[in-house]
Amino acid sequence: MSVKASLPYFSIQINGQNMDIAHSKYPFLLYKDITYLPMTWNNFQTLGIEYNWSESDGLQIWSNRNFPPPIHQTPLEQDLTTKSNASSYFVQVSDVPITINQIEINNKTEPYPFLTYQDVTYMPLTWRFIHDLLQIDIQWSDEEGLSLVGGQNAIYAIIGDDDSSLYFYSLLSADPAKSMLKMDKSNYQIEWKDNKEQDQFIKGLSASPHSLAGQPIELVRKDRDLYYGNVKVYTLTDSDVWESGAWGAPVHTYTAFPAGDQRIILSINLTLPIAAIGPNYGTTYTFLIQKGTVTRLLDFNQKIDRVIPNPDGTVWIASDKLPSRKDFIPGSARVGLLKQDGTVQMVNEKLHELDVLALGITNLSLPNPAASDGSLYIVLRGISNKDYAVQDTAGLYTLNTKLETKRLSDYVFGDYYLDKNRNVFIKHRNNTIENLSTGEMRTWFDYELAAMK
Repeated sequence: MSVKASLPYFSIQINGQNMDIAHSKYPFLLYKDITYLPMTWNNFQTLGIEYNWSESDGLQIWSNRNFPPPIHQTPLEQDLTTKSNASSYFVQVSDVPITINQIEINNKTEPYPFLTYQDVTYMPLTWRFIHDLLQIDIQWSDEEGLSLVGGQNAIYAIIGDDDSSLYFYSLLSADPAKSMLKMDKSNYQIEWKDNKEQDQFIKGLSASPHSLAGQPIELVRKDRDLYYGNVKVYTLTDSDVWESGAWGAPVHTYTAFPAGDQRIILSINLTLPIAAIGPNYGTTYTFLIQKGTVTRLLDFNQKIDRVIPNPDGTVWIASDKLPSRKDFIPGSARVGLLKQDGTVQMVNEKLHELDVLALGITNLSLPNPAASDGSLYIVLRGISNKDYAVQDTAGLYTLNTKLETKRLSDYVFGDYYLDKNRNVFIKHRNNTIENLSTGEMRTWFDYELAAMK
């Protein structure tokens, strides 16, 4: 079926580059007031999108699946001609099978279907396709027109912070002089740091143990019984003492966390020293010891990051999400509240959330993730802990010691970070950093960072 499309009447940018619509060999098009992106190799590569065509499977489109992701050290190279384009064209509605990230697209029923012109497929820039499925940032303004930002990956994870700056790992680290990025929190000025400066910064963060992260201790073992002082904590099972023929016996580590008046939270980790693909966390058992009584905390069979005594006598117990080979282990971000009567109430259970991420619990520069009244910043992903169903609860919240929450903002895709001044930053995709406390946001393009000395 043939339909009529026109040239856009507004400016369009891809990763900060103004597109020459008038002289483009494959120009952007406008159909039903929706902008259409020509699926050329140059456009898709710079936006971090991949695609494949075959007679059997049709057109398959997916967001970047490679790690490390590609870094685009030069601006987009446009396909231009010397002649000026006409104001409108007759184009065809595509009739081939189409999938985006393995989701089938029924082009016959789509209100804004894929089109073809000059043997090139055109993709509608709808929010669902571009933002939700392909993770490309799209913005519109009356002054600057339409902007697309995608495939920008040079700024990687947050390492840490100090009083004035945030520090990031770099995916341009093949150059020793571009191992780490330092960003001023007040004016967003950035500068490169070399690998030696990165090592010095990381060593400075871990120079002394964090006061809320527990202390390594030794337990006494009698046969299979483990004792903390005169208190028997745990009896090892057959699986706990099983020895690998090649690697030997499990390695025992014990960590004690002060948890208020006459209370200790004790973590026992048993790890077989075997080669493993992905993280080897071993087996963890956690116990509350108060006044000689031992209670096993079954909701914390994993590493604990912080135990935080509060002014009202309650105590937070918090674990960060555990990385897996691909992302992280669902259900591993956990928060519990130890009450004065010795009971523990799990925040995950109360809020019906698979993951409750307490911000700041891995920040070595932050003395206490909790505010002076004991409240935490938490992030919910809106996934039910009962049936994994999506809930309308995803977002950033405050959580007080009465387990009351206040929603501060909706959830956005990115890494949330609570700095040592208790300001919340988000490291978004596409080299974008946001200070939620001030509302300021800044994006850098790969080619800008690659050219910066």
